[in-house]
Amino acid sequence: MRSATVNSTTLNSTDTRPPRERNFWRAYRRALTNSTGVMLAYRSNLLFFFLFETFFLISSFLGAGLGVSLAGGSINGWTRDQIFALTAINGVSHQFFICFFISPLFNMPEYIWNGRMDYVLQKPLHPLLGLMVTSEIVISNLPNLFINVGIAAWFIAATAPASAAHVSSAPVWLLFAALTVLGVAVRYALALFCMTPSFYAERMIQGEDGFWSIVGTGRFPTNVFPRVVERILLYVIPLSMMAAVPAGYLFERLDATQAALAGVSSFVFLGASLLFFNRALKSYQSVNSGM
Repeated sequence: MRSATVNSTTLNSTDTRPPRERNFWRAYRRALTNSTGVMLAYRSNLLFFFLFETFFLISSFLGAGLGVSLAGGSINGWTRDQIFALTAINGVSHQFFICFFISPLFNMPEYIWNGRMDYVLQKPLHPLLGLMVTSEIVISNLPNLFINVGIAAWFIAATAPASAAHVSSAPVWLLFAALTVLGVAVRYALALFCMTPSFYAERMIQGEDGFWSIVGTGRFPTNVFPRVVERILLYVIPLSMMAAVPAGYLFERLDATQAALAGVSSFVFLGASLLFFNRALKSYQSVNSGM
């Protein structure tokens, strides 16, 4: 009788998504609920993280403003408002990464060392998705994510009269949105490249330091670098995609072809990081393997 009831429920279900996808979103909603509950239970932590990220936001804009002032009001053709918009776009990418991806990736070395990766691998999900549903979602950064979105919108609107015909085009905004999403993907891929060597070195903690040392490169306009470095950051290791490419395209510092080529290189970079992770995962040995 119980079997018939279960089969009937399954047949009448309106959810046509594959089982693995249903499992992921169900587990991710649970992780989000748990993370929210924990953060609200420790309100002092929530307040501390909010204040910390707010100070980080203020310092980013103070640094950008100082740089523009020292350069005489513009940097290689970028106006003050455009530099502030670029800083805010970088902040959106940064805060989104912190909210949803930093814990799964930066917890990886500890999971490998203490054997919790065994638990992740038992889930009917790709290990990277398994890491996402077993790690904390940093909801304390959501307010600053929305603050950065608002600041970016403000300064983009302030610069719109200089290129009104360009920014009023719907395809421009669609490509800008796609480039911004790809910027988050590149940030994720960079973190994955930095943390994956943990499979080969016990308790390696330098990956996180390496990530923070490199990631800031993406917040600078591409044309401040020598031409060779600019090409590398656009088409080989596309760190400029994290902020400079979306902003550069929107403000007509890059044309659609340059932006599209940077987008293609971003897909290649993300794919290479996933291949590196999958290869490194094969070297993982369970805590039950006798090691």
